[in-house]
Amino acid sequence: MTATGATGRADQSFSTRLYRATQRYKHWFFIAPALLIILTVVIYPIIFSTGVSFFRVTFASQSRPFVGLQNFERMLTNDDFIESTFNTLYYVVFSVSGSFALGFGVALLIRRITVGKDLLRLILIIPITMAPIVVGLMWNWMLDPLFGLINWFLDLVNIPEQTFLAQAATARMTVVLVDIWQWYPLVFLIIEAGMATLPRAPYESARLEGVSSWMIFRRITLPLLRPVILVALLLRTVDAFRTFDLVRVMTDGGPALTTETLSLYLYRTAFTFNKLSRAAAGSILMLLVIGLISAVMFRYLFREVGDS
Repeated sequence: MTATGATGRADQSFSTRLYRATQRYKHWFFIAPALLIILTVVIYPIIFSTGVSFFRVTFASQSRPFVGLQNFERMLTNDDFIESTFNTLYYVVFSVSGSFALGFGVALLIRRITVGKDLLRLILIIPITMAPIVVGLMWNWMLDPLFGLINWFLDLVNIPEQTFLAQAATARMTVVLVDIWQWYPLVFLIIEAGMATLPRAPYESARLEGVSSWMIFRRITLPLLRPVILVALLLRTVDAFRTFDLVRVMTDGGPALTTETLSLYLYRTAFTFNKLSRAAAGSILMLLVIGLISAVMFRYLFREVGDS
């Protein structure tokens, strides 16, 4: 056996092993960038915040004494934290239910339209393409009591000018309605995509049997759309819990903290009152609440998928 032949076989063997290794682990080449991003912007901040929450930390502190669960205890007994938690739950319940009802209704209506559907769909999704800060500024101008478009319409029907964002009775629901206006297209797109994948056979059989449209919707459409509905609700719930910029621009938590959400409260705790460790503890508590809700919804989702 010549040296050249032995070298060729060695190179061929090495190439074969390298090819097999790359084929076996090729999926890691595709998911590695996403994993790196998740580790950098998600996992590391969570670990860092968890560690900070067990110490007393400020921007100017030289020493960071260990305080255990003291930060969590103070947050759970803080009146502002409790109030902002209730404000957030109010915001989540009404915003998610409102955007879901509106998005679901729009998805049902647009399926009955045959002319100009693409143009109408494009118009309907415009709110979701806008940044929340832009949405907040736009609605601030429209709700302005002096020159706002809303009060101009009210004046046409002889209704006195309203200060929607300056009254505790109306500010909270006004912000919720603006959030519904911006995010109902997300539910609409998810539900419409789910409807496009529904099988036609059950509907054709039901129509041949003379079943009413309401019974078809109740007995066929809703059960088949249940996983899609739960996904839409999960996405909206998690997003509503994290709301910050829209409230910051429109009301800044006022009046009298009636619209202050958890995200805004934790932001002020950290960067206005210089209490980083307490803000970190509050963010961990907020994460646990979101995780619990997500886990319950995921459990229900996969159970329904498994039963279907």
